[in-house]
Amino acid sequence: MGGDLVTDAELKVKPAAIAGVRMRALATARDLRGSLCEIHRDSWDLATRPGQWDFIHTRAKVLRGVHGHRLRTDYIVVVGGRATIGLADLRRTGPCFRRGMTLESDGETPQVLIIPPGVAHGIYAHEAVTYLYGLSSYYDGIDQAGCRFDDPALDIDWPSPDPILLPRDAVLPDFETLLRQFEAAGGVPSRS
Repeated sequence: MGGDLVTDAELKVKPAAIAGVRMRALATARDLRGSLCEIHRDSWDLATRPGQWDFIHTRAKVLRGVHGHRLRTDYIVVVGGRATIGLADLRRTGPCFRRGMTLESDGETPQVLIIPPGVAHGIYAHEAVTYLYGLSSYYDGIDQAGCRFDDPALDIDWPSPDPILLPRDAVLPDFETLLRQFEAAGGVPSRS
């Protein structure tokens, strides 16, 4: 890429309030044809390289989640619309255990969000949202557990108290049950 590309030194990786959650601004090169935005380079060393990419379109006022993974790192790049991503730390031995937070992302200011294993997350669409969803390992349905989005123990301030949910997400257990399930499965394995 050439033109108005911002260098890696100018693109700061912003640390989040939960350890391991990272958001990196993405540079957009624009010219008379339109624009080009790189969404991944191995040299950025953000996390394990995605092994699967999904293209997701979500209708307005829908909340996907809240789910967490023991083994998998997730990557989210919003390419259209505006979303609030809620996160809560399930890692009992970490410095941010039980901490909740939200991050905003939209297609106008490209960025990549890295969600490490042990951080539960949900995505709320303010309007129709399109995003790329990278997974560090293939989806198998096994490495996933969830809880109700509105459990106060999550400490997530969602933009809407009554989003549209899948029936399975509407009947998820509370946050304490998710923690017990996560820990019974062994928590996040050591990377050593």
